[in-house]
Formats: sequence, structure tokens, C-alpha cells
Amino acid sequence: MLKNGEISLSLDRGQVFVGKKKIGLTATECNLLACLLEKPGAVLTRQQFINRVWGDTYRGTDRTVDTHMQRLRRKLGRASRRIQTVRGQGYRLASA
Repeated sequence: MLKNGEISLSLDRGQVFVGKKKIGLTATECNLLACLLEKPGAVLTRQQFINRVWGDTYRGTDRTVDTHMQRLRRKLGRASRRIQTVRGQGYRLASA
């Protein structure tokens, strides 16, 4: 179980909760969130997300991370304020 503030992710069940509310995420969104939850406060680059979520064979642009992150934020609602954009670098999850 990964947890930061009101966001929790059960990796073995693939379930995400904001507080007590279950949030439906895609596998990609769960993997992005797991990356953030595993290293709160650390800035992760788009390339680090790509390597972890899509793997070495990914051939798209790094901006796909932005699109998926936008969808993740929308689904997390008010809890999404914990996900911070670090201009020119990537994203980080604010420490609880």
C-alpha cells in the first residue's frame, strides 16, 4: 500500500482511494501515480516516467506524460493539488 496524504494506492489490487472514495484509474494512470507515491518530494522527469510506465521500446513523444498526468489530476479531484509541475523538469508529489 502506497499512501501520501489522502491518496492511497493498493498495488496488488490496483485500487486508488482519495480519502474513502474509490477512484477509477487506467493501468497507465495507476503506474504514473505509483511512481509519484514511491518517491514523494523527488522530481521525476518525463523520461523517467516513460522508462517506468511504457518501457524502453516506447517510440512516442515525452509529452504523452503531460496528457496522462492531466487526466490523472482530473480524476483525483482536489487531491491532485499534491501533484506539482516542475517547469522544465517534470513532476513531483508534495510530501504529506
